[in-house]
Amino acid sequence: MLLRFSKMHGLGNDLMVIDLISQHAYIQPQHIRAWSDRRQGVGFLRMALIEVPQHPDDDFSCRIFDSDGAEVDWLASDVCCVARLVADKRLISKAQMRIELRHTVLDVQVHADGSVSLPMVQPELLAERIALPGGFLQSHAPASWLLDTHFSMLSMHGLHAVLRVSELGHTPLAELCAYLEQQQSMPRYTYVSALQVQDASNVQISTWQLGRGMLDNFQHGFCAAALCAVAQNWVHTPVHVECTGAKARAWLHLSDDQQHVYFTGSAARVYEGQIRL
Repeated sequence: MLLRFSKMHGLGNDLMVIDLISQHAYIQPQHIRAWSDRRQGVGFLRMALIEVPQHPDDDFSCRIFDSDGAEVDWLASDVCCVARLVADKRLISKAQMRIELRHTVLDVQVHADGSVSLPMVQPELLAERIALPGGFLQSHAPASWLLDTHFSMLSMHGLHAVLRVSELGHTPLAELCAYLEQQQSMPRYTYVSALQVQDASNVQISTWQLGRGMLDNFQHGFCAAALCAVAQNWVHTPVHVECTGAKARAWLHLSDDQQHVYFTGSAARVYEGQIRL
């Protein structure tokens, strides 16, 4: 059979999205692995399946898979792509959608310009701050790019270490993270972010995940770093977030009661296609 799909791009991630409401298919991990190949398949980082919801009050269900065929937790970029596609194809005739995702249900808003807003988990700013290794500072003196000699630590879908810098372009983030990995100064898979405040409403961020490398797509590390800047009054909300590795931009803002965080990002449909199952 021929299976219809959409190729989407959003915030540094590309997705293959399949609507399993208007068509029916049983997709197995080997299919995803084959289709994700950029030379002989469709080519993508992640796959999203749009399905009938489990609960009648929800509009649709969405499951996310990585390129190896394993089901994974959602990212904000996944939700932006899927909600934008559902709105564009009028699978649901309303801008406000209730989406079932892994471990949660989200109320999502699709705006007239195609951007998508969704609620985010509030990060927990940890009391403990971690000092930069003295050996690294000595080997990189003078460190004119530094504004702080300690990482601010947060918990938000993992552990995050945020370092405020004066000039992101001069920050040796790769060398710093390689040193941290060698010295085992932080747990493996910690997100380490260098953050430059450009003005009261704009931040620029580069993020590295220990044990995996520089992030080239929008993940929780970027959101946590930006919210760290808000929590410490480095910036106000709404704050515009530019992510250098992901080459992506998004907005974060707090609700009037300061209790909820909202993410707004964009996504685009690249093309429609068919593939044989």
